[in-house]
Amino acid sequence: METLRDPGGRELIVPPSVKDVTVRLARPDERRRWDATMAEHHPLGFRGFAGRGLRYVAEYAGCWLALLGWQSGAFKCRPRDRWIGWRQREQFPRLHLIANNTRMLMLRPPGTIANLASCVMAANLRRLSADWQTHFGHPLELAETFVDPSQFAGTMYRAGNWIFVGRTRGFARSNGRYTEPHGRLKEMYLYPLRPDAGARLRAPQPCPTWQPRQHRVAPTDVPLPSLLQELERIPDHRRGQGRKFRLAVLLAIWQLARLSGYHGVDATWRYACHLTQTELRTLGAWRDKRTGRYHPPSRATLHRAMTDTDPDAYQAATDRWQAARAATPTALAADGKRLRGANRQSEAEYQTVSLVSHHDKQPISSRIFTDTGGEIAAVLALLEDVDVSGSVITLDALHTTRDTAAAILHRHRADYLLAVKGNASETYAALRTIDWDHDATASFSEQPSKGHGRIEQRHIHTMKPESGMLNYPRVKQVFRIIRHRHTLKTGVDSNEVAYGITSLSAESADAKRLLALNRGHWTIENLNHRFRDTTFAEDACLMHTRHGPSNNAILNNTALAVIFHRGRHDVAAAVQEFAMDRSQAIRALTEPG
Repeated sequence: METLRDPGGRELIVPPSVKDVTVRLARPDERRRWDATMAEHHPLGFRGFAGRGLRYVAEYAGCWLALLGWQSGAFKCRPRDRWIGWRQREQFPRLHLIANNTRMLMLRPPGTIANLASCVMAANLRRLSADWQTHFGHPLELAETFVDPSQFAGTMYRAGNWIFVGRTRGFARSNGRYTEPHGRLKEMYLYPLRPDAGARLRAPQPCPTWQPRQHRVAPTDVPLPSLLQELERIPDHRRGQGRKFRLAVLLAIWQLARLSGYHGVDATWRYACHLTQTELRTLGAWRDKRTGRYHPPSRATLHRAMTDTDPDAYQAATDRWQAARAATPTALAADGKRLRGANRQSEAEYQTVSLVSHHDKQPISSRIFTDTGGEIAAVLALLEDVDVSGSVITLDALHTTRDTAAAILHRHRADYLLAVKGNASETYAALRTIDWDHDATASFSEQPSKGHGRIEQRHIHTMKPESGMLNYPRVKQVFRIIRHRHTLKTGVDSNEVAYGITSLSAESADAKRLLALNRGHWTIENLNHRFRDTTFAEDACLMHTRHGPSNNAILNNTALAVIFHRGRHDVAAAVQEFAMDRSQAIRALTEPG
């Protein structure tokens, strides 16, 4: 056999035939190598997947020959949508049935192995839908990919019977709309994973197996798993050699330290060193068989656990723990937040999006993204993994797009309440031209409230829009809110006017409820984001390597969930109590709820 070197300098053994090449999912302990290789050698680099994603490895005799990455399908693409022939009411509930071949990297010199790329892709396509079913709870119907003709000829896709459906128009997505020209017209190819995929995707009735697995747990008399038990389900990325501490124990120590107000690697390590023998035994720390004593992990071990743990698996574990205890939410607020400390140390722009319940302030779930302007796509990806059916999703003006509204209605079977500002210029102008004092059908005024050095009172006017007035799906009501403020120190009065649209009818949400929903949206800013910054010092954290920023944000959201689940809303006082009495924090992690 001929011996060559791959782009990473590793020895590459050429198989005698492409039939001897195996295509498999990358293991959790290989994710770091997969990401680094793809980022270094693929022309487009790699930062992560938008939404769901799977990593594949093509290998022979333990040597990697090719890497493939799949993620959720493009939100909108005219050539694909025209080929399928579906309408909007079928499109948004079925987008999750499409996967995009976002990356493919060959790790051998061209011409070394005949037909390797085509055979690897064919083997990958044969198992793709089944793997997606295993990981995400539903099959796939269609595979898609984009090819930049200035860099690639698309020969592999043509040889593999992919269908060329047209070229894109050369626009990138910006703030939810494809309005930013980049000048590169890409070719789009489709591969039906079933012979009748197109007909199934545009069929009036959906297939029962299409509904994805989401987080909503029915009440049960069986004791719920503790947070520590859920952490035990996270795949361990580390090699077996020299592994003393279980990954769940390391993450639990991080969580205990954060609940007690300790921030950063050094502070968490000092916290671990002060744990008693009984506390270390309760957590399941490593025990020296010669002395019989339990030992805390080292600083380096704690740091690696936070930076190298798969954030998707970590988030899934905390989501399961929260979903099993949270009441069915009637209203959810979604919003993004920048991680300022991590961004000061890294070229990447780390941001998170979170989903928070209006009623009990519980953080339901969160996701991180690094693409500038990707908050809209990140929120839609977050909704994919949470069952929000029957709820009201409140969003700020950034997310006021027709695509977002349609996805919430048709894909997730929920209602929306969207703020309207100048970025939705046509809608904003239409709402401003309404004679609200004359045409409004309902109104409500809150009692004046005093706080933050001012007296504030809110008034709302609502009405049903005329047919064709707004180009948004199923708008049942529009509203105007006037906030009147009187500053006590200066005596200055001011008025602020805000507009919004909602799919809630007047029968299901009167003016009083719409005002409460609009005000409840700021729960995510005033509680979730503020506590993460002031109490848990998230913006001051400089952790920026690998998955550190992602896992640090998950850690903070989980700490808030633990505190709120215990019925505490004074977060700072709860943190002080956990610091003074570690047994409370340990019980919060180890006892079933």
